Amino acid sequence: MNRLLFLLFFISFFFLQSCKFSCSIGNKDDNKRTAVFKDGIRISNDIELQANRIKVDKAYLVFGDGEAVPEGNITDFSQPVKLVLVIEKGWKEQNGKVSLGASEKIEVETGEILLEEKDLFESNYPDGMPANDARRITLTASIRLKKEIKPLTTFYVSFRVWDKQGDGFIQGRYKLYSK
Repeated sequence: MNRLLFLLFFISFFFLQSCKFSCSIGNKDDNKRTAVFKDGIRISNDIELQANRIKVDKAYLVFGDGEAVPEGNITDFSQPVKLVLVIEKGWKEQNGKVSLGASEKIEVETGEILLEEKDLFESNYPDGMPANDARRITLTASIRLKKEIKPLTTFYVSFRVWDKQGDGFIQGRYKLYSK
């Protein structure tokens, strides 16, 4: 009887060792990255970030399908890369709306500018956006590689999101590397 219990215990122990338990709350991709805390902001993917009068909770990169951009920011650019900014508070609200501007610039290591948009929200939100929607800002960088681009070419993506009704802003930069 003792041998049977020991054998059952041993088999259970061996089997349970190979099982994996996982649990996630919120976005699944948040668990796949290493974050650093800078000025109270959870930052992933080596994003350089500065905020003025805006309380940012976290900043990270995902691909167009929502999967996390791996550490090192190396990509084949088969899908867009999205910068996600999660905002706690700070935008000036008027009648349930906020009026924001957003700019983005993509350049290569030689300094050549591939894209420069002065205000991405201007035409889409001329009368402002719902204040609740402004708690999560997503800016997308789509880059199509030419055949002559060498592996590990560096792309610099600069961004700025500002409050048109106040003096709050978020600005920064991150790097993407081609495979």
